[in-house]
Amino acid sequence: MRNQPFTFVPGLALAAVLVLASGLPAPARADWLQPDPSFRDAQLTLRLAVRDTAGQPLTALRLDSLAVAHLRLGNLDEALRLFTRVVVLAPTDEAAAAGLGKIALFRGSPALAESLLAPVAGRVDGAAEDLLAALLRLGRWETAAAHAEELGQAGRAALLRRLAEPEGAWRIQGTGPVQIPWIRCWPVPIVKAKLNGQNVLLAIDTGVADLILDPSAARRCGVTLMPEQMPVLWNGTRVAARVALVEHLELGKLRIERVPAAATTLRRWSLEANPGGERVDGVIGTNLLARFTPTLDYRKCALVLQPAGAAITAGAGALRISFELWGERELTVYGSLNGGRRMAMVLQSGVPGCGVGAPLEVFEEIGVRPGPIARAMRSAGTRLQGRSWASVQVATVAVGPVVKDKVNGWSGAFDSAELWRHGVRRDALLSSDFLSGRRMTIDWEKQELVIE
Repeated sequence: MRNQPFTFVPGLALAAVLVLASGLPAPARADWLQPDPSFRDAQLTLRLAVRDTAGQPLTALRLDSLAVAHLRLGNLDEALRLFTRVVVLAPTDEAAAAGLGKIALFRGSPALAESLLAPVAGRVDGAAEDLLAALLRLGRWETAAAHAEELGQAGRAALLRRLAEPEGAWRIQGTGPVQIPWIRCWPVPIVKAKLNGQNVLLAIDTGVADLILDPSAARRCGVTLMPEQMPVLWNGTRVAARVALVEHLELGKLRIERVPAAATTLRRWSLEANPGGERVDGVIGTNLLARFTPTLDYRKCALVLQPAGAAITAGAGALRISFELWGERELTVYGSLNGGRRMAMVLQSGVPGCGVGAPLEVFEEIGVRPGPIARAMRSAGTRLQGRSWASVQVATVAVGPVVKDKVNGWSGAFDSAELWRHGVRRDALLSSDFLSGRRMTIDWEKQELVIE
C-alpha cells in the first residue's frame, strides 16, 4: 500500500509545550515469543492514550499524547491525521510541529520538514536531530554545520564547512546511463573504481550515507583526512570514523568531485566481503546513489546509474515497494519476519552473507534462536564489529509483495541501540541475500523500490 500523501495546513505558527518522546535505553532481552520490554511499554502507552481520549473532549493535549504514541510504533498515517487535527486546535503546538516534521522527513519532503522543525529544534526531543538530517538532504552545508556543532558533532561540522567552500560538493561530470559490472555479487556487490586516480575496490551499501573508506586506502589515494571524528551507521551499529574529503571519484565514465567521506577500519569486514580476494577499500553509500536513478542488478551483477529523475522502464511483472528515508538517508521498508507483526527494516546491502539481521530480542520474539553450533562459533560478528553475532535462518521474510523463504541472517547484526534511534521503532536490517536473483531500481521521487 502506498504511503498516505503528506498534507499540512499552511500558515500555522507552531509553538506549545508537549515534548515528543525520542529514544529509550537499549531494551532488555525479550521473553520467548514476546516483544521486548521497550516495545511492550510503547504499546501500553498507546493503549492508555486511547483510553484517555475515548469519550473525552478532544483537546490538543490528549490528541498530542495519542499521536506521539502512534508515531513511536510506526503508525505514521494515524499520527499524521492526529497531529493535523492538533494544529487546528492549537496552531502553536510544538509537539505537533516536531511530529509533522519527522513524518515529512521520512516521506521525502526535507524542505517542509525544515520549516516545521526549525522553530522547535532544541525545545522538543529529537527535533534538532531531524532538522540536521533535513538540512543535510537539502545540501545547506553552512547552516547544517552550525546545527551539528550545537548537537556536539564537531567532526561533522568541520566536514560540512569544507563542503560549504566555494568549490562546492558532489560535482558530477559525465552522462548516463552508466553500467558498472560487479567483480562479485556475493557476499556483497563490489565494483572497481578510481579514487583520486588510484584503482580501488568499493562495495555498495544502501545502509550507509557517505562514502566509507579504510584509512590505509585513504592515505594511499591521497584523500584528505581531517583530525575530527564523527559517528556513522555501519553494519547495523554506530562506529567512530575520521571525516574525509575525496577530490574525485571515478565510476566508469562518471567523475564525481569533492565527495564527503568517513574513514574507519574495514580490514576484518573486507575478509568477509571478498573472501580470498583483494582488499575492499571502501563502500559507496546512499548519498552518492541518490544523485542518480540507481539499479542494483543481482541477476546480471551490475550497477546501473541513470541521470536523476530518469524514467524507469520495468516489465509488467515488476513489483513496487514503498520506502521511507529515516535520518540523513536511511532507506527503510516495512515487512514481517515469520509472519509476525509489521516491522520497519533498514536496507543495508553491505552486510556479508546476510539476508536479515536483528538483535537477539527480535529473533526471540519471532521464535528464532541460533543453533548450538552457531552459538558456539559466533565468529563473524566478532571479526566484523567486535560484537557477538550468531547465524540464524528465518523461515519467511516478507516486504510488501516480495516474499522469500529460508533466509539466512545474523542474530546481533543490528544493534539494540538502533531500535529507537529515530524515536520510532525499527527492528531489523535487510541485506543482499534477500535481494539475490533480483533487479532493484530505486525511484527516489516516488520513494519506491522497483523489483524485477
